[in-house]
Amino acid sequence: SSPGVGNYISFARAVARAMRDVGAESIRRRSFVQAHGTGTPQNRTTESQILSGVAKACRIEDWPVAAIKCFVGHTMAAAGGDQLASSLGVFAHGILPGITTIDAVAADVQQEHLRISPNPLQRSPEDWDASFLNAKGFGGNNASAVLLSPQRTTAMLQQRHGKHDWLDYLHRNESVRGQQQQYHDQLLQEIP
Repeated sequence: SSPGVGNYISFARAVARAMRDVGAESIRRRSFVQAHGTGTPQNRTTESQILSGVAKACRIEDWPVAAIKCFVGHTMAAAGGDQLASSLGVFAHGILPGITTIDAVAADVQQEHLRISPNPLQRSPEDWDASFLNAKGFGGNNASAVLLSPQRTTAMLQQRHGKHDWLDYLHRNESVRGQQQQYHDQLLQEIP
């Protein structure tokens, strides 16, 4: 089997949905892609064609592309989870990792409308609105997902439920946030 049309459809639908929900300009300027990025000759050419084609259709220029597999390897079933965890790190710290396993982009990789680089891209965490996770399977096992930043998610929840209910939620959630911070601090103390 080989990469199918399903990934074109799933990825394009994810981007279109995000543009509708958070705005086209936000996606054009403040989003990034977590590529499946196995680096095999067949996969890298087909995936880059998908990403470049969707970027072109959506008028996205210089779309940042990351590939967490260069750090963790091919984790098979957990690959989407790796992309999710990496994206949460980008939203928390603002640093989109470069694809460190390359010195340069291969000649058969489509780069039009994409920013593929071994170097990290750093912005303020608030400058990222969305991440697109692309699990590019073979033989039809394709999945794409949109992950919105905490700021975007918060704004959508406030709009839907109102400021009063949002403030009430924050107040009720204070003890949870305190426990999270305490756990985080404890973990840092245990690092040798």
